[in-house]
Amino acid sequence: MSENPSAPSASAPTPAPPPLSRNLISYLGWVVVVVVTVLIVVLVTSDILFHRENPYNSVVTYLVLPGVLGGGVGLILLGVLVEWYRRHRREPGTYPTLPTIDLNLHWQRRRLMIGAVLMSLFFGGSAIGVYQSYHYTESPEFCGLVCHSVMKPEYEAYQHSPHARVLCTECHIGGGADWYVKSKMSGLRQVVAMVTQSYELPIKTPVHNLRPARDTCEECHWPGKFSGSREREIWHFSPDQSNTALRYNLLMKVGGGEPEVGQGHGIHWHISSAVTVRYWPRDEQRLDIPWVEVTVADGAPRIFRSPDFAGQDPPETEIRTMDCIDCHNRPAHIYKSPRHLVDQSLAGGLLDSSLPYVRRQAVRVLEARHASTEEALAAIEADFRAQYATRMQGEKGRELVESNIAWLQRLYERNFFPEQKVDWRTYPNHLGHFEFPGCYRCHDDKHATVTGETISNNCNLCHDMIDQAEGEAAYRASTYHAAPFNHPRGLGDVWIGRNCTDCHGLEGEPLREVTHLSSGSHPPAR
Repeated sequence: MSENPSAPSASAPTPAPPPLSRNLISYLGWVVVVVVTVLIVVLVTSDILFHRENPYNSVVTYLVLPGVLGGGVGLILLGVLVEWYRRHRREPGTYPTLPTIDLNLHWQRRRLMIGAVLMSLFFGGSAIGVYQSYHYTESPEFCGLVCHSVMKPEYEAYQHSPHARVLCTECHIGGGADWYVKSKMSGLRQVVAMVTQSYELPIKTPVHNLRPARDTCEECHWPGKFSGSREREIWHFSPDQSNTALRYNLLMKVGGGEPEVGQGHGIHWHISSAVTVRYWPRDEQRLDIPWVEVTVADGAPRIFRSPDFAGQDPPETEIRTMDCIDCHNRPAHIYKSPRHLVDQSLAGGLLDSSLPYVRRQAVRVLEARHASTEEALAAIEADFRAQYATRMQGEKGRELVESNIAWLQRLYERNFFPEQKVDWRTYPNHLGHFEFPGCYRCHDDKHATVTGETISNNCNLCHDMIDQAEGEAAYRASTYHAAPFNHPRGLGDVWIGRNCTDCHGLEGEPLREVTHLSSGSHPPAR
C-alpha cells in the first residue's frame, strides 16, 4: 500500500494556530496599552527632568493612566478568552476545553517567551506605579490640592504653620497598617462625598476618629523630655492715631520631666506619664467642660465639677483622656484673627506704623464679612485707599498705602476663605486664653471637688510676667532683673577668673580638696 503524499509527515512540525489575540477586542486593548505606555513614559520622564508641583499632572500620571493601562490589559485578556471560547465551540476537536502547553513546539516556546517578557515589563512597571501612587496619595499636595474646592483653607493654613514640613499623614494616620487601612476606608467615603458634592461646609471639627496624639505628636514631641521654661515675646498695638506699641515678655513654664523622677511640673504636667487627666465636654467644640478627673500615680482620683454640674456624672462613653490635641487643637491648620495678624505685621514692619490709625483700619477691613475672596480683596483695596486718600499725599505716601494694601490682601488670602465659610471664628483655638476660653475651660477657680478643692486660675501657674513696656520703650531691649551669680555651698568668688571645667571637668580638682577657699584665696591654676 503506497503512502498518501498528502498526509502530513510524522516528523513534520505542528503548524502554529493563529494567536488568540487576533480579534477586535484584543486589538482595541493593544492600542490602549501602546498609547498609554508611551504617555506614561513621556510624563514620568518629564516629571523626573522638569518636576513641577502640579497635582493634576501627578493624578493623571500616577493614578489615571495606570488604571487605563490595566484596563487595556484587561481588554486583551478578555479578547483572548472570547476568541478561545469561539474557536472551542466551532472546532471542539482542535481546541480542547483547557489549553495544553508543549515546550517542544517552537511556536509555543516563542509565544511563551514573548508573553513572559511583556508580563515582566507590565508587572515591573505596575510595581513602580503602585509605589509612586502610594507616595503621591500620602503627599500634602494630593490631600490639599486635588480636593481644592473643599480643602483649600486647610492646605493654605498648613503651608504657613509650624508643621509645614510634616506630611499630613504623619499626624492624621501615623505608622502601622491598621490606621492606614482605617484612613483609606474613610478616604473612600470622602471621595464619594467629593464626587457627589454631598459634603457640608465648613468641615466639622474636632475629628472624632483621629489617632491618639501619643501615637503621632509624641513621635517628635515627647513630654517626658520637656523641661524648664521658655521666654515668649508678645506684641500688641493700640487702635490710636500713633498705633502705640505694647510689648509683653512672658516666661512660659513649659515643664514636663523624666518619668523616672516624678510626675513632672509646669504646663505639660497635664500629660505627664505619671498623671491621667480625663474630662467630659458638653458641646461638640469642647468649649464647655463641666467634669474633670485627675489621677496622680499611686493616688486616688479627684473629680472636679462645675457649679451647674454638681452631684452629676457624665456618660462614661463620652469621657476623653486628655492629650496634646486638647490644647494644641490647631497645630497645623491655624487661622489667625485680624488683631493677631495686624499686631504681628506691625511688630515685624510688614505694615507701616507711621500710617495714622493703621492698626484700627487694618483690623476693620479684615473683620468685614464677604461672599467671596475676590469681593473681599476689592473691598480691602477700595476701603483702605479711601481712608488715606487725603491723609497720605505725594508719591511716597501713595506707595506706602499701596504696599500696605498688598500685604493686607495677602493676609486675607492666607487666613480667610469665604467660599468654604472658614476663618478664625469657625474653629476655636484652645491654646492660651486670649480670644477663646482655652485654659479657662477648666482653670476657672469654679470647678471644685466635694471637699472644696478647686482648679486654680492663678496666671503664675503657667507663666510669669518678666518685662513689659509701652510706646517707644517697647522697641528697646527687654530689661530683666539681673542678679550676680553666687556659687553654691558658700564658695564665694572661687569661680572668678577660672573655667568651670577646672573643677567640674574630668581633670578638675574635687571641691573637697579645695581647703583654702575660706581664706578667699584661689586654687592654683593648672
